[in-house]
Amino acid sequence: MTKTAKTLIWAWLVVLSLAVAGCWGAMKTSPDNPTGAGGLTPNVEDKDAGLVALAPGFDVRSYGVIAVDRFPVTDLAIKDEDDRKLAAEMQSYLQSELVRRLRDTGLFRRVVNLSEAEFKPEADKALRLEGTITRLGGGSQAARAFFGAYGAGRTRAQADMRFVEVPSGQAMLVTADRRIASVGFFGGATRDHFRESFDDMARDLAKFLVRLSKGEAPRKD
Repeated sequence: MTKTAKTLIWAWLVVLSLAVAGCWGAMKTSPDNPTGAGGLTPNVEDKDAGLVALAPGFDVRSYGVIAVDRFPVTDLAIKDEDDRKLAAEMQSYLQSELVRRLRDTGLFRRVVNLSEAEFKPEADKALRLEGTITRLGGGSQAARAFFGAYGAGRTRAQADMRFVEVPSGQAMLVTADRRIASVGFFGGATRDHFRESFDDMARDLAKFLVRLSKGEAPRKD
C-alpha cells in the first residue's frame, strides 16, 4: 500500500471517528431577532442561556412553583406534513426536557407540565414558562455528510422563552437561545440534531437559573 493511500485511509478514519463521537455536537450561536415581553428584550449575553433580560428585583428563589407550557413553532420553513409532525414532536420534547431539567435543579417545590396537568395558582408565588420555537430548520443531511465539518447543511433551532409571574402576568425573565449542528454519523439525522439542541437548551437554562439563585449575574464567560 502506498504512503498516499495510507494517509487517505488514516484521514478517513479520523473523520469517521469524529463523526461517530459527535465531538462538535450542537453549538451555541447568536440568536436571530430575539423577541421580548413586558418591556424586556433579551440583549445581555450569558454563557449558558444565550441572550437574557431580567426584571428589576427578580429573585428566582422566591417562587415555589413553575408551570411549563408547550411552545408553538413559528418558523416559516415548516411547509409540509412531515415538517409539521417533526415540529410537533420537538414541541413535546422541549417541554418535557424543560420540566425534567427544572425538577433536577431543586429550585421549585413543584414543576408542572401543562400538557399533562392543570395548574391552579396557590398561596406560593408561581411562574409560568412560556415561549416560541422561532427557528426549526432541518438543513440537508446529504450536505452535512460531505461538508458538515465546514458548516454545510446545518440544522438550526432557536427558542425564545419568557418567565411570567402568576397571577400578575408580569414578565420577570426573557431569554433567546439558538443552536446549530452539522456534524454527525453520515451527517447526523435531523431529528437527532434537534433533540440534542433542545436538550442542551433546557440543560443550560437550568444551569443559568441555579447561578441566578446563588446571586450570580448573567455573564458571557
